[in-house]
Amino acid sequence: RLYGHFEDEKYCYLIMQYIPNKDLFELIPTNGRKPNIKLITSIMKGLISAVYYLHSMKPIIIHRDIKPENILLDNNYNAYLTDFGWSNYMANSQIKRTTVCGTPLYLPPEMIEQLGHDETVDIWCIGILLFELITGTTPFEGNDFKTVAHNITELKITWPPKMDPDAKDLVSKILKLKGKDRLPIEQILSHKFFGKYFPNAVNELIKPEHQNNRTFIISKDAPNNCGEDS
Repeated sequence: RLYGHFEDEKYCYLIMQYIPNKDLFELIPTNGRKPNIKLITSIMKGLISAVYYLHSMKPIIIHRDIKPENILLDNNYNAYLTDFGWSNYMANSQIKRTTVCGTPLYLPPEMIEQLGHDETVDIWCIGILLFELITGTTPFEGNDFKTVAHNITELKITWPPKMDPDAKDLVSKILKLKGKDRLPIEQILSHKFFGKYFPNAVNELIKPEHQNNRTFIISKDAPNNCGEDS
């Protein structure tokens, strides 16, 4: 939440809600530590609800940089989606965005191939994040970005042998090469992976009730990617 702001000669300062715990990166299982599936489903439910809210706005807001470091947790492990520096909007569903942005390991195939993208890039990132929280690794391996990018565009997922079967089924339905084939948010929350702990999760989704006609976006899209994303 933004409480206010003030400026000096050099900077603009934003007074924001204080989130006292940590970011989601610290919950990624490492060194053989087993994931807490119930906690993961709770955190992901909150994140997915935030993305649903953004995608329900008019115009649609796309985050474009969903990753563990950009999800903060309070003392009750409620998730807060932060860092909207790469965010932008979809004013026309027929015109896609063209900027390549975000985190390399989380990039969707349409960004890598520069085919244009829409809000389904956020769905892709949800799938990558879920995979990483369950396994401690990202699904597309490689020692350099060229190899990772190749594996992403060919959908060569490295599945761990003991991955939670419900999580694997859900991730496989999210990580699709084409955005239109990715599981919609309502169906993600209706999946049995969430249903084990939150059978009514989809009923908790909310849309913006009151929204001004004007949406202000400050984006750090690169200057050489002008046009629509300027």
